Amino acid sequence: MRAPGAQGILVMAPPYPGSCLCGQVRFRLNAEPLTLYACHCTDCQRRSGGALLLSMWVERASLEVLQGAPELVSSIAKDGRERRNRVCPACQIRLWSEPTNRPALAILRPGTLEHAGIFTPIAHQFVRSALPWFVFADGVARYETAPDDPAEFIRLWKEAKKQFARG
Repeated sequence: MRAPGAQGILVMAPPYPGSCLCGQVRFRLNAEPLTLYACHCTDCQRRSGGALLLSMWVERASLEVLQGAPELVSSIAKDGRERRNRVCPACQIRLWSEPTNRPALAILRPGTLEHAGIFTPIAHQFVRSALPWFVFADGVARYETAPDDPAEFIRLWKEAKKQFARG
């Protein structure tokens, strides 16, 4: 479980089992995530149907499908980029996306993990678009838009893990 007050810190080792809503697709994340952040941009609000979209970066090779076959669904984003998502063919739950410009990376939807509560976002981006009633946790990095370098999210995750390890 997550230690009290720990932001984005794991105290449960992999593997992390997950599934779609109907259970037809089951998978396992066999390595720790690279990072986890929340995006409040209006595109992510619409895609999630909520206040934000959680994005957990993982090594694509660390995702193991145990049951079923997630379907690859492609769409074109507003900026013209192709979006590739793995979804359950029965319940249509989006499990993870596969960025075309980062073939080793998958962006997992952490709510599909059985123990999603052990993970906490280390940052929020596009806070300028956050819904007015959303309350941000203290001590979590916030970006008006996106960080200049997306690797900042990985750095923040590693930093938080080191701080937790020191106690």
